[in-house]
Amino acid sequence: MDQLALMLDPALDQPLHRQLYAQLRAAILTGRLRPGQRLPATRGLAEQLGLARNTVARAYDDLLSEGYLEGRVGAGTFVSAALVGQAAREPAAAPWAPPLSPWAARALGGGAVTGVDLPAAPPFDFRPGTPDWEAFPRRIWWRLLGRRLRAGELGRYPDPAGYRALRAAIAAHLAASRAVLCQTEQVAIVNGTQQAIDLLARLLISPGDRVVVEEPGYPEARRVLSAYGASIVPVPVDGRGLSADLLPSEGGARLVYVTPSHQFPTGVTLSLDRRLRLLEWARRHDALVLEDDYDSEFRYAGRPVESLQGLDRAGRVVYLGTFSSVLFPPLRVGYVVLPAGLVEPFVAAKWLADRGTGALEQQALADFLVDGHFSRHLRRMRRLGRARRDALLASLRRHLGSAAAPPLAETGTHVLLPLRGVDESTALGEAARRGVGVYPVAPHYLAPASAPPGLLLGYASLSEAEIDEGVHRLGDALRAAAR
Repeated sequence: MDQLALMLDPALDQPLHRQLYAQLRAAILTGRLRPGQRLPATRGLAEQLGLARNTVARAYDDLLSEGYLEGRVGAGTFVSAALVGQAAREPAAAPWAPPLSPWAARALGGGAVTGVDLPAAPPFDFRPGTPDWEAFPRRIWWRLLGRRLRAGELGRYPDPAGYRALRAAIAAHLAASRAVLCQTEQVAIVNGTQQAIDLLARLLISPGDRVVVEEPGYPEARRVLSAYGASIVPVPVDGRGLSADLLPSEGGARLVYVTPSHQFPTGVTLSLDRRLRLLEWARRHDALVLEDDYDSEFRYAGRPVESLQGLDRAGRVVYLGTFSSVLFPPLRVGYVVLPAGLVEPFVAAKWLADRGTGALEQQALADFLVDGHFSRHLRRMRRLGRARRDALLASLRRHLGSAAAPPLAETGTHVLLPLRGVDESTALGEAARRGVGVYPVAPHYLAPASAPPGLLLGYASLSEAEIDEGVHRLGDALRAAAR
């Protein structure tokens, strides 16, 4: 018999022989020790556990007297063969499920959580929001991590607002690249954008509060807001972004969640006139705007549109950003730029939630920005992104012909491919059989059943050759789905 995991504690009031008895009995009843299985000799088990032989012998005697064990002369001690099929006489109790809070019921009401126990990626995976790990300067990153480890600054909890040097570097970068107006004190570090939305919802949402979201929009943001009891108000998105004229005129809303620079999932940019109307609406209705600027670092033509936060003069915008979709997803470092009045409550909520984001990653990331590695990496990724976008659009035209009409993507790392005459779920299945991972647009609608069919194609992590082969296979899949 392999060594059985037995853990005895001399500090307990229960005698050691009774502890051993109880653990062996449980192993028999749960099937870890099977009927007819030979147990170690008392001397051997005593040596294994560091016990006196008599202690093991007493436990064995108790189990023998109760019928759990049987002795065979000259052979040893065995689990009783009479227990075959009898373990059910003492059935294991059903796992206890504690009553869940209303928050938990709402959080679990949205279906399966995405991103958990993901299957292996298909050979040609067009998953949106996945940067190219092979292009990331890993040696530089490892060197920065090592330097910070050797510096010995990791012996205490970090500032819950975040490492100050990183916050200052982010404030400087955002001012130059996105016209964000802020001081270092307004920047807080979080474990990705999702945590920022969660903390803001805790601070600002009471059950029944109305919250405006884009339709279609980012489902995980909507899910967080719903979990806190928000009443979701979808506002349609068209070719110029959120339809500001359709914002609720009566009753207002507590929050508006938008992705104005590269709307997710459609990819359109919120026009300047609508940005101004949204900010004016927020001022009139005493609402806060959450601006999720998740991938505007990737812009391939012209100057980026000024951020909502940079246009805001009333302190109505919270600006959200992340490094996960720019560098590598497991980094889990994001940031939030807060109006001055929200800084203190937000940092307090962050402290209560997790005591602060990992200090080592923050310090290395600060060096990555300050030493110029981030800007160099961005320039390279923009070049790669433009080339891969162009390769994707060319491949779609070549392999799908008139069936492919995605809009030209000047920002971001994905496109939305409308489907004509093809069922979305059928297309997904046919693509998967050909080793192609594409992602449906329907879950991004509040009412998925009424969503126009379409596929999201992310291109940041695939080479141009992989993009072409993947689209070639996708074309075969769509033709098969249309039959």
